Amino acid sequence: MILANQEQVSTFNEETFVWDYIILDEAHKIKTPSAKTTRAVHAIPVKNRILLTGTPVQNNLRELWALFDFACQGTLLGTAKTFQMEYENPITKAREKDATPGEKALGLKISENLMTIIQPYFLRRSKGEIQKLENDFIVWVYLAPTQEEIYRNFLSLDHIKRLLMTTRSPLAELTVLKKLCDHPRLLPAQACIQLGLEASDYSKHGEDEDGATPGITPAIKHISEKVLVEESGKLRFLIALLEKLKEDGHQTLVFSQSRKMLDIIERILTRQHFKLLRIDGTVTCLAERERKVGEFQKDKDCSVFLLTTQVGGVGLTLTAATRVVIFDPSWNPATDAQAVDRAYRIGQQENVVIYRLITCGTVEEKIYRICRSLTTFSLPIKHLGTRNDQRQ
Repeated sequence: MILANQEQVSTFNEETFVWDYIILDEAHKIKTPSAKTTRAVHAIPVKNRILLTGTPVQNNLRELWALFDFACQGTLLGTAKTFQMEYENPITKAREKDATPGEKALGLKISENLMTIIQPYFLRRSKGEIQKLENDFIVWVYLAPTQEEIYRNFLSLDHIKRLLMTTRSPLAELTVLKKLCDHPRLLPAQACIQLGLEASDYSKHGEDEDGATPGITPAIKHISEKVLVEESGKLRFLIALLEKLKEDGHQTLVFSQSRKMLDIIERILTRQHFKLLRIDGTVTCLAERERKVGEFQKDKDCSVFLLTTQVGGVGLTLTAATRVVIFDPSWNPATDAQAVDRAYRIGQQENVVIYRLITCGTVEEKIYRICRSLTTFSLPIKHLGTRNDQRQ
């Protein structure tokens, strides 16, 4: 027996004998056929292949094909091109808003055919069968007046776009809009000054985890907590929510994609005497991560754990938390699902409540609706392989 991660597998070149079994945990990591790790595991000589994943479909049905292509060595669903033509295209078309009744009926029939084909090779067990309940709420939040003014001006006025963007591209525009949905102080400091915000000084920082351009970022240490809260609709709701949850004795995980947003939240909570912990990309020592996790799990007075979605969303067990806040939604719904699973996992003894904060009438609402359409890819396999599957 050899235990190895998939990155180590990608450097394994010896093929002196044929393995009896290969078991891939987090098997969705081989969803891209051209990836180095995917090619490496395909090259391992093995008789039997077992794949484990909680998210067999994240963005499109080709990911499902990739898993079965490895598990069944290309004998089940044909080539990628054939699968796309015969299954993915009609199923995807049937889920579009403007699909005709005929296209919807065809997509449903093909979905059922696909389920029938993969059923003998697919076993699904949901945590809902053995876990406490998971209650998921979308919290629609209005932009604060300052936020809304800057947001609308950015959309309509070219000189505001030039002020807030270092490069002109759709991706850069989306980045600015997503920052504005969270807090205007996430913009560069010079932009904050020219927009009339109270950023009177600034400092140099490297690139943030949210993909921001390196350079000048606003300093917030001389801005009052009251102003920081008033400038963000989400922040106002979050602070009020955390105060209530603290009173009720709940421990809460707060996820954001931006370290700087966590800086703002941490400052306000610290001033309000919250006992909290934090893990982000700067915490690289494994022992330090484990110490913080252990402290949160044991200390009921530690009411808030701040985490970046990218770093804190994987590899941690935080079942002491019964409440989870997703401060900003990810383009990939599986990323947020992984974050939620830090609390909603085996060993959780209480019901878990998730709050997803989304600003109304903004790019975040667009992202949310796109993510909802992506999750519908999972519907054809939702009940497949469960104990209630009538085909078993």
